[in-house]
Amino acid sequence: MQNKGAIIILAIALGLVSIYQLSFTGATYKVKQDAKNYAKGNLIKETTYLDSVATLPKEKWSYFGYTFKECQKKELNLGLDLKGGMNVIMEVSIEDVLRALSNYNPDKSFNAALALAKQRQKQSQADFLTLFGKAFQEIDPNARLASIFGTVELKEKINFNSTNDDVMKVLDGEVNTAITNAFNILRTRIDRYGVVQPNISQLATKGRILIELPGVKNSKRIMELLVGTANLEFWRLMKIARFIIILQRLITCLRRFK
Repeated sequence: MQNKGAIIILAIALGLVSIYQLSFTGATYKVKQDAKNYAKGNLIKETTYLDSVATLPKEKWSYFGYTFKECQKKELNLGLDLKGGMNVIMEVSIEDVLRALSNYNPDKSFNAALALAKQRQKQSQADFLTLFGKAFQEIDPNARLASIFGTVELKEKINFNSTNDDVMKVLDGEVNTAITNAFNILRTRIDRYGVVQPNISQLATKGRILIELPGVKNSKRIMELLVGTANLEFWRLMKIARFIIILQRLITCLRRFK
C-alpha cells in the first residue's frame, strides 16, 4: 500500500510538471494566433507582430515571469515534420577560400587544378580540397604549392622548403577555420532572428552546413538573412574636415562683424 501511494504521488507530480511545461506551448500558441488574426494572411505583418512581442520586457508581457522569447525556448519542439518550416543546405566555397589564401595567384597550374577539382566535384563525394590536391599533382608533378601559398599572411606556417603535403595540412586547417567561422556567423544570425529551436549542423561533406528552421514561414526574409554580406565602407573625411574648418572660420568672422 505504501508503494502504491508513492507511485500515485509520483504520477501526480509528473503530471503537474508536464502540464507546467506544456503550458508554455499554450501561451506562445495564443500569441501566434493573435498575430495571425491581426495580420489576416500578411506574413510581414504577422512577423512584425511576433517580433514586437518578443522584444517586450517582463513588465509588459510575461508568463510565469518569462518573456515571450524565453517561453518560445521552453515550448514543445514539434520539429519540421509536425510544425513545418524551412530546410536549407549551405556550402562554403572552398575554391574561393583557396584563391583568397593564395592572394589570387595567377599561376596557370594552380588555376587549372582549381578548375579540374570543380569539374570532378560534380561526380565525386570527396571534398574540394582533396580533389584540388590530386588535380594539382596530376597537372604538374614538379609544381610546388609553397610557391603559391607562401604569402605574407601564411609566412609563419609555410616557407620555401615546405613540401606539398605540409602545405596541404596547413590549407586543411585554414579551410576548417573558414568553415567554423561561417558556421558561427550563420548561428549568430539565426539566433538574432529569433527562430525557436533551430538545428544547425555541419554535414560529413566538408563545407556543407545543414540548417533546419521549424515554424518559419517567410522564407524570403530568412534567405536574405543567411546569404547577406556585411559591407565595410571607407569615406574620405579630408574634404569634410576642411569644409567644417572653413565653416567654423566663417561663423567666427560673422560674429566679429556683429
